[in-house]
Amino acid sequence: MRIALAHEYFSAHGGAERVVEVLHRMYPEAPVYTFFHDKRAYGPLPGYELRTSFLQSVPLRSTWGGVHRALLPLFPRAAAGLRVATGTELLLTSTSAFIKCLSVPDETVHVAYCHSPTRYLWDWSERYLAEEVPAALRGMVRSLLPGLREADLRGAKRVDHWIANSDVVRERITRYYARDSEVIHPPVDVDAFTPAAERGDFWVIVSRLSAYKRVDVAVKAFNEVGMRLIVVGDGRERSRLEQLARDNVTFAGRVDDATVRQLLGAARGFIFPAEDDFGIVCVEALASGAPVVALGRGGAAEIVRDGVDGALVPEPDPQQFAEAVRRVERATLDPQELRRSARRFDVSRFESRIRATLDHARAEGRAS
Repeated sequence: MRIALAHEYFSAHGGAERVVEVLHRMYPEAPVYTFFHDKRAYGPLPGYELRTSFLQSVPLRSTWGGVHRALLPLFPRAAAGLRVATGTELLLTSTSAFIKCLSVPDETVHVAYCHSPTRYLWDWSERYLAEEVPAALRGMVRSLLPGLREADLRGAKRVDHWIANSDVVRERITRYYARDSEVIHPPVDVDAFTPAAERGDFWVIVSRLSAYKRVDVAVKAFNEVGMRLIVVGDGRERSRLEQLARDNVTFAGRVDDATVRQLLGAARGFIFPAEDDFGIVCVEALASGAPVVALGRGGAAEIVRDGVDGALVPEPDPQQFAEAVRRVERATLDPQELRRSARRFDVSRFESRIRATLDHARAEGRAS
């Protein structure tokens, strides 16, 4: 089967990019269509046959605090200009925005692995404008949203088969695109994570330091608890969070994957106060033998079972998170049982389900 892959862009390493890495390992000969590859920010992609859009030559990728904001109006046009090669039997897109709008030959079956319907166009548009867009530009960006929503819907109609990365995303695909989807959770290589022989004296959070990630809730909770918290990640909120934190909270900034694995393996627990579409790092924490205290909304509620894998907190409230941390500290959760729990999301399971779904989609053919 002649397969092609597609992904929005390669500018930062996140959960979606980890999914693409697995898909590329599964189909190493497949060309990868993308808006652009920011080599300086992302690093090299050895072995990838990238096919980029005209945005590859636009020198705006580091402006306005983030690529998806600076280049937002150009994405539909860039997608229309990306043309999948004739003879491609199946296209698998990794999408949370406009890459699903690329041009596909009539004979190509288009399967979309959806990390989320485009957040800044639908249910988070006002929050996005308030938290992510400079005040002087909000009026201009708001005026663009209706046209971008129409383009997003046109692209969604071109998809023949949908895969959602969580039950929450499946519901949102139904709500905004009026389509059903199969849920296949993102992959984690559980064997790549190992619990330390002895747990350390700290908890950890790994997150981009943006307002919607609610790292402030974790900082305030540990200000109250008094235990050590290591904050891994960087972003526009860092200086504000550092001013908020007491001496028991340490900001490590960006670190490499090996260091993240070491921290998760030694941590007493992992805290996740954001409402996310899945939350792959929660699975990585469980694979490392660390219990998870998470907001009981979004994809984390599909990962963490309250009292079994850690604790779920109903509201992003620092006091509630502080109490949940204390509750987990009092519990006796076996690291090996937590690792077994993480096996529900192991990469081997992901690969087998993706292969079966693509075979089925090819047999079903194009949607009417």
